[in-house]
Amino acid sequence: MNLGLFDTGQLQIAVQKIFCLPVKELGNVVDFLIVIPVVALVIYAIVKNYSASASLAIAGLVLLSAAALMGEQSILPEAKATGFMPFDLFELMNMVFKNRMAGLGLTIMACGGFASYMSHIGASESLVRLAVKPISKFKSPYTVLALCYLLSVVLQMFVTSATGLGLLLMVTLYPVLRNIGLSPASAVAVIASPAAFEIGVTQVNANFAASQSGIEITEYFLNYQVWITIPMALMAAGLHFVWQRRCDLKDGYIAAEHVGEGIEKSDDDKPKAPAFYALLPMIPFFLLLTFSKMMVTSIKMNLVVAMLISVFAGMLCELIRSRKIKESLDGFDSFLNGMGAVFGPVVGLIIGAEVFATGLKHIGAIDSLLGSAQGLGIGAGGMTVFMAMLIAVAAIMMGSGNAAFLSFATLAPDVAKTFGVPAVAMLLPMNFAASMGRSMSPIAAVVIACAGIAKISPFEVVKRTAVPMVGAFLVGMVLHLILFV
Repeated sequence: MNLGLFDTGQLQIAVQKIFCLPVKELGNVVDFLIVIPVVALVIYAIVKNYSASASLAIAGLVLLSAAALMGEQSILPEAKATGFMPFDLFELMNMVFKNRMAGLGLTIMACGGFASYMSHIGASESLVRLAVKPISKFKSPYTVLALCYLLSVVLQMFVTSATGLGLLLMVTLYPVLRNIGLSPASAVAVIASPAAFEIGVTQVNANFAASQSGIEITEYFLNYQVWITIPMALMAAGLHFVWQRRCDLKDGYIAAEHVGEGIEKSDDDKPKAPAFYALLPMIPFFLLLTFSKMMVTSIKMNLVVAMLISVFAGMLCELIRSRKIKESLDGFDSFLNGMGAVFGPVVGLIIGAEVFATGLKHIGAIDSLLGSAQGLGIGAGGMTVFMAMLIAVAAIMMGSGNAAFLSFATLAPDVAKTFGVPAVAMLLPMNFAASMGRSMSPIAAVVIACAGIAKISPFEVVKRTAVPMVGAFLVGMVLHLILFV
């Protein structure tokens, strides 16, 4: 086929002669000669902190253009095609925007708005303070450390920002851990890593995984996440107990000699929210659990509705507490601003990632990869492990669980279908791999923020989080392969 730009037929003949390949294998080589440098450039751009959304979208457009030049009839269904290939590229982006914005995009933006509003009225802080208070009664430092980790894993179901939860715990829990003698590095390692378990109905990655799996978020949480999370969290807590104690002793730090060294954070002038505000972040979780297939089936409830109910309940509480109508209503702007803040870095990333994944599919890279895996005898279990490891490495390099997961998760349903397993069988370990990889990244926002407050190196924190995260991930991977693959 000659389009006037170059003769792809001559290119294929040249490559065939150079590599001495039969015709049936020639297409795969040409695909990878194009795909590998494009993917390498995407990884380089993201690591160098270029816009991940733009990098993925542009790479997808490049791959789609290459696919068209190599003979792909149309990158769009015939009914949607514009009749001119360059315009088809942007019509495809238009379709992705429409599909994602109306459903999943709205849900994820609402999650961002909900987290922003709960922080704005002090409900997230009330929840953390209430949960941390009983811990101060324990005296055995490393036992407290392990218990605090398990408690923090539960808290992250309701305080969904990894950095937000980390900062709240640095204000509330960090002084407690330091007062009972724990080293700054041990305390920060426990505080910076609970978000390695992105579980619950309001987590962005969990909602995306459920959407890609074709199941409800409540079903994804109760039927899949919970069964893997509990053993993983227990393993992580146990490893924190052993590893932090070992690292402290290796550094010559004896906890008993440092009891009472913690410095209590001074309170600001802003009045704290009432203790009962701690119930507000929990409302969506309990609404979705109650009005689900497992309990009340006569009433339908979705996540956006549940979060709106919680937000308006918060506005009513604020009105009763402050008796100021204007300020209570102004709080809704925090919800809307939070929705907008999530659009670019998260929803935009999903759209860019989907364009990129579509480019990989059209150029044949996914079919070639799956064919190679099957030729090597790699089954569903092996491919699941490979995908999870890919996500974990990407998260460590990017410092972002969302960027890593959303960049590759769109490929999982097709891969799973090829191996004859449900999409959730591949997406669940990828979900965990992304958040655990972030907890081992020295450039992750939560690690940098917590390390900065404690005045220690992010690399010291990562050294302390790596062993618990790797151990928990191995346990989760084995259980997942036994239960779901």
